[in-house]
Amino acid sequence: MADAYIVVLDVAADAVRALLFDSGARRVEGFAAQLPKRADAAADCLDEMHRLVEAAGFRIAAVVGRAESEVTAEDRKFWPSFEGAVWFPALPEGAGLLLGSGCVNAERLGLAIGESSMLGTVVDRPLTGEGLTCVPIDEKRWLLSGAVQEAGVAFAQFKHAIKGSVERYLDNAAADDPHLAALDAAARHFREIYERLAGHGAAPQVIACGAVLLKSPTLSQRIANAVGVPLTLSTEPEPAGRGAALWALERIGAIEHLGALEASLGAEFAPVFLETTT
Repeated sequence: MADAYIVVLDVAADAVRALLFDSGARRVEGFAAQLPKRADAAADCLDEMHRLVEAAGFRIAAVVGRAESEVTAEDRKFWPSFEGAVWFPALPEGAGLLLGSGCVNAERLGLAIGESSMLGTVVDRPLTGEGLTCVPIDEKRWLLSGAVQEAGVAFAQFKHAIKGSVERYLDNAAADDPHLAALDAAARHFREIYERLAGHGAAPQVIACGAVLLKSPTLSQRIANAVGVPLTLSTEPEPAGRGAALWALERIGAIEHLGALEASLGAEFAPVFLETTT
C-alpha cells in the first residue's frame, strides 16, 4: 500500500486542522486546512482537504478523527476521493503524541508540556496506580499516564512574565528564581509520576515530546535534572498527527506494527545533580 495516504483531523483548544500523511507517516507539505474551533470546522477542513487531494489524484486510505458512524450519505456524495477510506474516531488525548514520538510500548515513556501536559506510556493490558489513568487505545494497547496539567499553565505564565527569549532567560536564571517556582514544582510532579510508571517494569527511556521541549533544550535539561533520568528529545515536528497516521497505517495493514517506522530522535539530556551544602 505504498500509495496510501492518511488524513488526520487535529482538534486543539482553539483550532481544528486537517493534515495529510503518506505511507511512511510523514506529513505531506502543502496539504492542510485550518480553521478556528467551531461546530462545523472539522467538516469544512475535510472539505478543503478533499479539494486538495482530489486535485492531486491521491488515494485516501483512512481518515482519523471522525468515526464511520459520523459520516453521512451526503458527506460521501461530496467527498468522492475519500471513497473506500476507513474512518476512525480520534485517539485518546495524548495517545497520538506518544505514539508519534516513538513511545509505542512500555520501553519508553513520553513527557509533554503544553495544552496536554503529562507523562505516560503504552502498555499491553489495563493497569492501575495511584494518580494514574489507563484508557484503551485499541484492543491490544492502553495509555497509562499521569497528568501534570499545572506544567502547561506554569510555562505559559513564565513566558508571559519574562517577555523575551526562554532559552536566554533560563541560561541566566538563578536557582531560586521566583518566575520558575511553579515550573520547578511541576517538574517535581513529573518525578513523582515517573516513579509510579517506572515501577511497572524495567527503567524505561524517557522521550521529551512536543513543541515546547523541542524548542527549548535548556528547559529539557531542567526537567531531566528534576526527574533524575536522561531525557531524549523527539524531533518529530507533528508528533500527534504522525502518531494518529502511524496507528491508522497499522490498522489498515500498511505496516505490521507501530515500531516499523521509527520516530526521529535528537539530543539526550543527562541529569545534572547539583551539590548542596548544609
